[in-house]
Amino acid sequence: MQINIIMFIIFISTGLILLLIGVLLKLHDKRTINNSTATTKGKVVRYTIWNNNGVHFPIVEYSVNNVTYTKTLKYGFVINKSSPLNSIKTDITNDVENSNINIKTNNYVSTSPLMEKFPVGSLMDVYYNPNNPKQGYVLRYVKSPSSIILLLTGITFIVLSFVMLIFLPSNI
Repeated sequence: MQINIIMFIIFISTGLILLLIGVLLKLHDKRTINNSTATTKGKVVRYTIWNNNGVHFPIVEYSVNNVTYTKTLKYGFVINKSSPLNSIKTDITNDVENSNINIKTNNYVSTSPLMEKFPVGSLMDVYYNPNNPKQGYVLRYVKSPSSIILLLTGITFIVLSFVMLIFLPSNI
């Protein structure tokens, strides 16, 4: 078998798999948003141990039909503008309810901005699926950025597979 046919099969297969995963993630996002029609108040009980670019996220506990569930407040992207000249107190430069958060921190010592905005014990809105209360989100839904990345990468692989099929010499 010729090498360009093998490369074509590898690239198109990889592209189709990435495209399929991206579509499934998009469908999951849509299903979660459409099904999370009920709302309740949840209480911040702690913060994530790991941090994302210097930010620990609140873990919210809520109850539905005397069953307790937990959800984490999520952000699509955390953009941290860090400098040794910035204040020790971390500044949030946009609305914390946005799907992305922009912060300014000190390189060496900083406070946790979300712990100040949502202290332990504070109440937050939780949206959940009444048929499956475990499915839901805190404050607002953040679509998975990985679905777009996978879709674009899958399309790129598919295009590259055809480019290789057309432009690679067939006698390799």
